[in-house]
Amino acid sequence: MNSAPSLFRPFRLTNTTGTPYLPKELPWRKILWFVWLVCLVAGSTGVVQRFTQGHLPAGYGSYVPWGLWIGLYFHGVGMAGGAFALGSLGYLLGWPGFQDERNLRQVIVLAVSAMLPAFFAVWLDLGHLDRFQNIFLHPNFTSMMAFNAWMYYAFLIIAGVCWFLSYQPNRQQWLKPLLCLAALFSVLFPSQSGAFFGVVDAKGYWHSALLPMMFLLSALTAGGALLMLARILIDASADQPPGPEEQARSHALIGRLRWVTVVGIVGYFVFEFAEFSVALWNPYLHAPALELVLFGPYWWVFWVVHLLLGGALPLGLLASRWRLGWTISALLVALCFLSARLNVLIPGQAVSEIRGLQEAFQDERLRYIYHATPMEYLVGLFAVALGMTAFVVGRRINVAAHRWLDPRSKD
Repeated sequence: MNSAPSLFRPFRLTNTTGTPYLPKELPWRKILWFVWLVCLVAGSTGVVQRFTQGHLPAGYGSYVPWGLWIGLYFHGVGMAGGAFALGSLGYLLGWPGFQDERNLRQVIVLAVSAMLPAFFAVWLDLGHLDRFQNIFLHPNFTSMMAFNAWMYYAFLIIAGVCWFLSYQPNRQQWLKPLLCLAALFSVLFPSQSGAFFGVVDAKGYWHSALLPMMFLLSALTAGGALLMLARILIDASADQPPGPEEQARSHALIGRLRWVTVVGIVGYFVFEFAEFSVALWNPYLHAPALELVLFGPYWWVFWVVHLLLGGALPLGLLASRWRLGWTISALLVALCFLSARLNVLIPGQAVSEIRGLQEAFQDERLRYIYHATPMEYLVGLFAVALGMTAFVVGRRINVAAHRWLDPRSKD
């Protein structure tokens, strides 16, 4: 066992040696509160702009109607699905560090906390905010958008029931079957998001059978990184340091998620290379959307944010024995894999289906090149603050419910 590569060594339950995941001398709880306050205050200005000025301060228009907020939506629900799928699978299979009901409840809270800001972002993108309920009151299930919305709604209900059953003494009778059903929905989230684009025959860049698999793999990768980051920050900001047994479980969980993140990054870039190579090496195929990704105005999203910060750098850090590097890599993957969604979303809209259409009509809203505005970025910060708030509130509900049901223990 001692000769095993460092990548697999953290799977050992008793392996608690090495450098810490975060510097212990820093007040992490105060740092997290400061980050939350900055995101809340700065993001609130963007939300006020959205409600007072509508869509005018945004960078999207008639030809590119979906921008950063839709990217945040797909990224948020994907991370929620990926985190829940991994957490529930670990519980069902009895992986070290995953088999505790307390960890399962934290996974459920984390998944819901990632979905709420995603729903908030797509809600602000609507032209009529008061019509969001129509997709539930008057659904058309031939629309994949309506199907996805109802699937999210069903998942939230089932996840809530699983959360309640996790407190019951005879929970195994119903908890595991419902958990399997919720895990199925969580896997469908990202794959159906990829199919949402893949079925659009008019967009050659989107019309690909690989997109559902790429969306699923990126969701598992970013969800695993988010789950690992949440576990590290929970331990670092706890009032009291965890005991040896709890610390051993955390190390086992983080080690497993480290491996999942590495495999996910490598697998995603293999799929992405397969997707790009078809267009790049086909002499009879012209792919202007792919050219925008690699060499156009969005080149930095792919080469810097996606390939370097979201791929190469996290892989190098995760392959090392530097545990602080693992934390940095988890943060980078959870944030920068948003670029995986944007590299699909924006270039697919930035190519005209009718030649000469952009030159026929001249207006600021009639352009195929989209750049997110400060207002859109500020709303993104508010979404981060909303997710952090939901997670903290959810954890406190877990603590209160656990103390009420069993005063002798502490969540």
